[in-house]
Amino acid sequence: MPKSKSTAKATAKPAFTPNPEQLALLPDISGNSINGLGETAVRRPTPIYWQDSDKIAHGKLQDWFYAHGRTPKATKHREGTMKLLQEPLPPVAPGPTDKTPQEWTAAAKEVALASEADRAGVAHIDPNWVYEGAEVNYPWAIVVGVSMEYGPLSQAPSTTTQVEVHKQYARGARAAVALARWIREQGFDAKAHGGPRAGPMLLLPAAIAAGFGELGKHGSMINRQYGSLFRLAYVMTDMPLMADSPDDFGADGFCTNCRVCTRACPVDAIHEEKQMVRGHKKWFVNFDKCVLYFNENNGCAICIAACPWSKIGTAPRLAEKLIRRRMRNP
Repeated sequence: MPKSKSTAKATAKPAFTPNPEQLALLPDISGNSINGLGETAVRRPTPIYWQDSDKIAHGKLQDWFYAHGRTPKATKHREGTMKLLQEPLPPVAPGPTDKTPQEWTAAAKEVALASEADRAGVAHIDPNWVYEGAEVNYPWAIVVGVSMEYGPLSQAPSTTTQVEVHKQYARGARAAVALARWIREQGFDAKAHGGPRAGPMLLLPAAIAAGFGELGKHGSMINRQYGSLFRLAYVMTDMPLMADSPDDFGADGFCTNCRVCTRACPVDAIHEEKQMVRGHKKWFVNFDKCVLYFNENNGCAICIAACPWSKIGTAPRLAEKLIRRRMRNP
């Protein structure tokens, strides 16, 4: 039975009209172009947001976001995180202990998990993850993940949601800094990075390589234990390590047939189909649409909250179901 006009109107997305102040600050170049939408050649990413404002095309827009923040608790967490990451680390101790890469990997993960991280994984750094203009001289990235609470995220976009997001960013940064300190005490170099500020390289491909899960249609990671409800930080190091393997449990195929986040997005920023981006076909979120709504709501996370993988207790059961289905139909 077709919906009545009144029902259709009730379920329609409310129109979003960007603040004229924001529109006046938009650069001439599209954020999607900066991100490499439609490009068939592989290249390094270009900095676009969460960087120094004077070095990015959308710097004035980013400054507007910071100036119009309306969540003091979230701002306090964010500023504390930035201060922590800027503090000097101890000098690298002389004469590292002789251990195998397997032993160092196990020890580093143990330290991360004992330092507030809920998960840790290792990836060999790919030069194509490093932003244009940045330089990375470390071979390894240890990615750490911290889970988020579903209750606060389910209220997105809200002050409660943003406090939770920045609270967990802060926890991830503390875990990364603690790990970097420990690595330097063992005689190896290390540098910690955490959100929401971007470090010198993309974090999502490193997390995928480190076994954290798969990229979801909403542009965030999906983990078999935490679903979409976690945040990331990382440590770059020259400690000899062993790389983890990617974890393919079927989330990508699930996203192909799921439209929950695309319907939930208030500005239709989530593409239904994968797009070619800097030589790779992948899920893609329209930056130009997303950033304006994100800025005016002091953050968003609607797509993460709506994701079926985010509901409490769902991710492990859903992952097992998809794996069993794959085993029956290889």
